[in-house]
Amino acid sequence: MEEIERMETVPMESGSKEQLFEKGHPVIRELKRIPEIIFEEQIAMLPSSAIPVKSLFARKQMDHYHVDSLILKKIAMQVLHILRQLSECHIYPGIIDLQDLYVDMNNSQYGVVLLHPEKFQLLTFEQDYEWYPEDERIFGDAVLFDEKMQQIADNRLIYKILVASARGNVKVPPLKTEADYSELFYNILSEEWKQIFERREICSYEKLQQLLEDSIQIEEEFSRMTKESLDEKSEQKKQEKTEKFQTKKEKESEEEQFALFVILRTELDNSKKISKMLYLLQDELELENTLLGHSCQQAFVFGNGAVQVKKFQRYHKDFRCQFPQVIRDYSAGEALIIGTDLLQEKKEELLLKNKGEKQQFYMYILMDGRIKNDQLFQVALTKLKKVREEGVELKLRMVDNIYCEACQKLKDVVEDAQRCC
Repeated sequence: MEEIERMETVPMESGSKEQLFEKGHPVIRELKRIPEIIFEEQIAMLPSSAIPVKSLFARKQMDHYHVDSLILKKIAMQVLHILRQLSECHIYPGIIDLQDLYVDMNNSQYGVVLLHPEKFQLLTFEQDYEWYPEDERIFGDAVLFDEKMQQIADNRLIYKILVASARGNVKVPPLKTEADYSELFYNILSEEWKQIFERREICSYEKLQQLLEDSIQIEEEFSRMTKESLDEKSEQKKQEKTEKFQTKKEKESEEEQFALFVILRTELDNSKKISKMLYLLQDELELENTLLGHSCQQAFVFGNGAVQVKKFQRYHKDFRCQFPQVIRDYSAGEALIIGTDLLQEKKEELLLKNKGEKQQFYMYILMDGRIKNDQLFQVALTKLKKVREEGVELKLRMVDNIYCEACQKLKDVVEDAQRCC
């Protein structure tokens, strides 16, 4: 009886999908009432920050957007909202490709829309989908995606999102050989989620929503507590520095500082990590100079084929150096040579002016990956040793623990090497 009512509510007609779309089939009218479902002609209206979920799950994009389990759960919640609306209209799209789900990464709620409803099985009972072995094992015998089969497909879709798998073939649990982060995100799921997926339990939309809401609430509370703890530690550290610099100020006379930043950027299409490291250093220097009453000039060297240089000058308070947009392959040695030359030029210039003020020179070398130990790098090492002997303080800052021959040689030359961010 229920099936008859469904067929009467959304009657089916013969003809191709294209013809039925043109005729304004009742199913299409139902779809157009769901604001999160868009058609091909509407794709140009999406914000530039909207990307396919499948593309987001590539390692490079996950790193770029700093995607964590909380973000994945928020995306899953948005997708579940769309799936529930389709189910309430008795529309069963079959397996939805992650490529057809777009998420707005500039929206704090991570709003999601679903594209290409013409690919749904709803008009011809045909599934337009590139089968993956695991999906085919689960759904291959299905003649029609009815309500029950659609729930199985939707549960699997939520699983793919929670483990951030760009692969339709992802298993439960994900294999260690997966090229994405699926194993990592699976391991940090709660035991309740793991049991549901491992037992292949088919949850109702209501249960999935409740589970996601609870998980999001727990993670947001944990995130809030962590932030408060970090803020407290940061404030304590700031207070300690203030006291330290106050003592130092009483002992020392006013001096002029010259800070050179050499940015050895290797992630050519992602500057987020290394720019964060630079901004933290600039924050630290600004605080120190404010407390000590010192003046400071800063200079920057960016490697990008033809190395870009911003020469020494006094920048306004809160100045944060922006990174060049286009970065090409370059030699780290080239950037270091230009940096040491820039320092020596400034020292000679001050010597000629016969300035009486006390001066201090710093050279910060920032790295976000492995660099080449080529001939230019060997020349740069010699120059670095020379400026160190002339009183320049050399400091190495790395995004992660980087293991390469060139990095080890840099660590041997500098006085201060630390991992940041």
